[in-house]
Amino acid sequence: MTATSSPTQPHILALAPWQLPDLAYQPAHYMLKETLLSVGNGYLGSRGSFEEGAPAGVSHCEGTYLNGVFSSEAIVYGESAHAFAENNHKMLQVANGKVLQLQVDGEDVNISGALNHQRQLDMQHGVLERNWLWQSQSGKQLHLETKRFVSQQRPNLLAIELTLTAVNFSGPVTLCSALDARYPGYHKAGDPRVGEMSIANTLSLVQQQLTAHGGQMLHSARGSGTLVAALWQDLLPAGTSCLTSTEQHTNLLQQHYELQLTEGESKQVHKFIVYCHAAANSEQDSLLDQGAALLTQAYTAGFSEVLREHQQWWQHYWQGADVTIAGDLAMQQGIRFNLFSLAQSAGRNGQSNIAAKGLTGPGYDGHYFWDTEVYVIPVMSLLQPELAKQLLAHRYSQLEAARQRARQMSHHKGALYPWRTIGGEECSAYFPAGTAQYHINAAIAYAIRSYYLATGDEQFMADMGAEMLVETSRFWLELGFFNPRQNHRFEIHQVTGPDEYTAIVNNNYYTNAMVKLQLAFCCKLLKAAPDLATALGVSAEELSLWQRAADQMYLPYDAELAIHAQDDSFLQKQHWDFANTPAEHYPLLLNYHPLVIYRHQVLKQADTVLANVLLDEQISLAQKARDLAYYEPLTTHDSSLSACIHSIAFAETGDIKRAQDFFGDSARMDLDNHHGNTEVGVHIACMAGSWLCLVQGFSGVRVRPAGLFLAPNLPEALGELRFRLHYQQRLLQITVQGQQARCQLISGAPLTLYLHDQAITISQGATL
Repeated sequence: MTATSSPTQPHILALAPWQLPDLAYQPAHYMLKETLLSVGNGYLGSRGSFEEGAPAGVSHCEGTYLNGVFSSEAIVYGESAHAFAENNHKMLQVANGKVLQLQVDGEDVNISGALNHQRQLDMQHGVLERNWLWQSQSGKQLHLETKRFVSQQRPNLLAIELTLTAVNFSGPVTLCSALDARYPGYHKAGDPRVGEMSIANTLSLVQQQLTAHGGQMLHSARGSGTLVAALWQDLLPAGTSCLTSTEQHTNLLQQHYELQLTEGESKQVHKFIVYCHAAANSEQDSLLDQGAALLTQAYTAGFSEVLREHQQWWQHYWQGADVTIAGDLAMQQGIRFNLFSLAQSAGRNGQSNIAAKGLTGPGYDGHYFWDTEVYVIPVMSLLQPELAKQLLAHRYSQLEAARQRARQMSHHKGALYPWRTIGGEECSAYFPAGTAQYHINAAIAYAIRSYYLATGDEQFMADMGAEMLVETSRFWLELGFFNPRQNHRFEIHQVTGPDEYTAIVNNNYYTNAMVKLQLAFCCKLLKAAPDLATALGVSAEELSLWQRAADQMYLPYDAELAIHAQDDSFLQKQHWDFANTPAEHYPLLLNYHPLVIYRHQVLKQADTVLANVLLDEQISLAQKARDLAYYEPLTTHDSSLSACIHSIAFAETGDIKRAQDFFGDSARMDLDNHHGNTEVGVHIACMAGSWLCLVQGFSGVRVRPAGLFLAPNLPEALGELRFRLHYQQRLLQITVQGQQARCQLISGAPLTLYLHDQAITISQGATL
């Protein structure tokens, strides 16, 4: 099956190189635009809803989220068994501080009275802007502009500027500014990807109070006990009256004001909202004092200053991360949106990660998956190495929990990372497509290897990376075995690979191949650093055992078809009847029992093909082409992780047309809602994958132990491609046209790289 992006498909948001313009209110797309127009900073994220709230009768999903902060609830099984996941973590939804509701002569100012309405998300500066004209039933017109952003420099801060202009009248306008922890949750029955996230079920009110021109709330997260504070402060224009009917209800604080407007003149209201959290045993007053101090710092600096420093952060980010595509505006907008979303969603404090939906919606309950390690960290290692390190540091912070999980699963050594989690505990209630995906360990090892090859960061390896490699490597020798009936080859049984339409198999090719890569890398690393091996308690005998397992790893192969077998049994199954499967029955997981799917040759996403992409030069191009030709027609691409990998695979094996089609699907996966579920959050791994399509696929960039390699083959339709890379304390700019590339060393020591396997040495400032 082939994933493509139709050139005639109408775009939900208008095309622009640096903006997401929303040119008209569309009730049917309100919830989708909430996702697309989200703003965040890796800790705090808030969906792109209207300040006055969702219009009556439209589907919506309000949400403000804190990354790494979660509630916990017991998983209820009809039938349970030993070591089943016990609790589910849910990314915390917190009070909505965006609320600004206006009235003119007692009539609500909302979208129903709009004469025109436009918004745009300015990705260059990280600001959501809104501009609209409202008319009352009596003909009074009010022009409104808002600017909203989540500060990149002040992780706890959300700020809003509201500008009001009375177009054809003079008189009072009332304003209600609120902090709302009562907004409804969202649930879509029958779709396991969505989950059910409700602020009412996850937060318990500890205390709340109004303050002068603001208010504060303190909650406890259910299950985890984490304390969460939300505080806000309004800065009002001169002459504003504070009405005495200030309201305080449980989980809802409101301040009411009256603004006197003069025809043709504008007045501004600034709102600052701060969120912070602390461990369950922390002092409540201390957390509120911390929040109050952060709030005071923000409004004392003023809206213009906090906006300036926020925009300065984005300027620096784009200097290193921007990608330009000369020949396709839709793809240009798509890749910038994807890079923008990655920056908004990735945790930066070593205590949080990046959720599958980022901070843009409730999908997958905000869980962390292997998406981070296989898709995001390889990208960030070359764009924002420090951020990549922080994501890996988060995994290191949960190493002890991974050790405990291995013991729960009856393994005496090593660490087993959870398939899906927030706080380090396994949260997957369906073990065939959850716990059985042991390849999460290999994904983390792959991310460590990717970061190390891109940065050469020896200190990280000594402090964190090597220990994670050692503990996950020890686990593989617990899980796998040397089969005495098969010449003592190393086998791994009863696992699930990336293809979740095939579960609980022996010798999944992807898993075995990635474990082989991990063990070989770990052995090479520790043999070169014997003191590190000693410090980690790795003996020469243990290293020898790992090397033997890598050397004798069984990689299933079918000689008749001359392809790698996905596992020991996959090629024995009957093919799925694609011809007679109605289009409305995709994705299969929503329409067929898992057992029906498991007994067929059908893939949800790249599996063997993914292994071949990640293994790079270790698999011949001829072999990659044969594997791709066999497995792609059996792949539904029901997972958003699939299209980008197939784009790289087709580019690498020379089918540029198909590579371009799959890239188009990846680059605009969310902007055009290709999977029909962006309403509950963007697809973070796919976003990272779209960058990999351009850089690994069309530019042929590979970071190998031997150095940096390029083999460009850019589709003619994309014209010229330009991007930057951080590589081992150097900054490079690469421009690609067709099969040619220009490389400029912007900063750092001279570098020898390989263009179409030809060694080229460049010095700082030079362009070749």
